[in-house]
Amino acid sequence: MVNFKIIFCVIITLFFFGIVKAQFISIVDYDNKAQAYAILSAQYTKLAYLQARKMEINSNPKAYCDTGRVSNLIALEYADSALYFAHDSSKKAIEIMHRAINYQHKANEFFTHFSNKKRLFNQKSLVFALGNAIDDAYLASLLFDDQENEEEILAENKERQITRIETDEFSFVTIKEIYGNRLTELTDEINALEKQKSTKTNDELIIIVNTIEQLKEEQRKLKEKIATSSGKLLTIQSELSEEMLKIVDEAIFTTEKTGFYNEQVPVPKNPEMPEGLVFRIQIGFFKKELPEEHFDGIFPLASEQIDNTYFRYIAGSFPTYEAAKRSLQKINDKGYTDAFIVAYFNGKKISISEALSK
Repeated sequence: MVNFKIIFCVIITLFFFGIVKAQFISIVDYDNKAQAYAILSAQYTKLAYLQARKMEINSNPKAYCDTGRVSNLIALEYADSALYFAHDSSKKAIEIMHRAINYQHKANEFFTHFSNKKRLFNQKSLVFALGNAIDDAYLASLLFDDQENEEEILAENKERQITRIETDEFSFVTIKEIYGNRLTELTDEINALEKQKSTKTNDELIIIVNTIEQLKEEQRKLKEKIATSSGKLLTIQSELSEEMLKIVDEAIFTTEKTGFYNEQVPVPKNPEMPEGLVFRIQIGFFKKELPEEHFDGIFPLASEQIDNTYFRYIAGSFPTYEAAKRSLQKINDKGYTDAFIVAYFNGKKISISEALSK
């Protein structure tokens, strides 16, 4: 029997996609198909992410749920295609793409649960899963190897690709790849010309000075493009960094989310605690703030400033002592053997014995 509700949902979703179609890349523009499909997977997951963020505040969350679910399913198809076209040498990219797929499957479970139960679940967990899928799919796209001669491809298609990229709202990864290479070239050219200045006079010197100025202007514009495009993903990462510390969910915790925290997405300091009883893992107590890479891979993570000198670093957010204990073992295995479990109730730190009696 034909399910007309699903058909109607797909039609509405496709109409919605038609409105935002200009934001999506075209597969034919990419020689590296694995990279292209990974970017498309991230783009469709982004649509699902936007719908999920609307579900909690809208009076009709079902409509956003259906659209978000279809977007996420399409993203899964593209993710599978990325793996299909991936070369065996792209081991890290394949690993990260699998991680993105796991988050997409988790998101699909949340969407399905709401659609069937007609009851709003913890919407932040859905947002977390989708946000991580976006993050990982984009990261994987950076790492997929292309076995063709990339220098020749860039030389032949640079002008065409740059024109396409400027209209592609989400494909910051390709901007970094192509524009980043050009920035390196510009730096080398400028340095070489600077050395030549001392040996030239009159018209030749004027030509060199003017050329250096032109190259520096191109350099400035490229840096602006990279900064603008990178900001899109950093916004998502910053939102995830703060929001996930408010969710009590063992499935969120990981010690494998490498490279997430950085200067642009710092470890949250003194974050708002969720209501009720929460168990967390204290990793260490330090006299100063530590660089983000010190705890690389642990997510979610936060620091608490105790006074003007000391900082406490805590990880995860767990509903039960046993859930925290399982994750503590993962942190111990990572080398933090002095880590231990702490408890909070309505935002205030309490003893473990008090927590277990509640």
